[in-house]
Amino acid sequence: MNSFLRNERGGAARWIILIIIVGACVYGYQHFKKTPRYALIQVKKAVVFSNADTAQEFMDIDKVASRLPESMTNNQPVEVVKKQLLYELDSPHEKSPFIKSIKGWSVFKVPIAISADELYATAETADNTSVSLEKTTKGQWIITAIEIK
Repeated sequence: MNSFLRNERGGAARWIILIIIVGACVYGYQHFKKTPRYALIQVKKAVVFSNADTAQEFMDIDKVASRLPESMTNNQPVEVVKKQLLYELDSPHEKSPFIKSIKGWSVFKVPIAISADELYATAETADNTSVSLEKTTKGQWIITAIEIK
């Protein structure tokens, strides 16, 4: 086998093996991007790097804002809560305890339960924090609720 890789045909074999490995990696990454874990990773990354655009891509801000408990929203209208969330997500310094809790998510170890129809998922991301996700028609998962118990 080793002599095969060193002769002229071996050069072709190396390229074929390399193409197979690269193809498998690309396929695996494309598959991983369509998992709930990937959405959790992207939202955590958006909070850490203060990127509201990425957060909006993987989080339904309207649903999350409307499902927050009154103790966190101070009985403010959903639009005000939504604007506050977007401001805090974009701000590198001013973050509420709610947004700061997202930084503590252990997104690689968190257990994720996916429904039988594979349209809904829940994750227990940290102590007393549960995240609900839904699958879009494009196959991407988005966060629809974050519940701090």
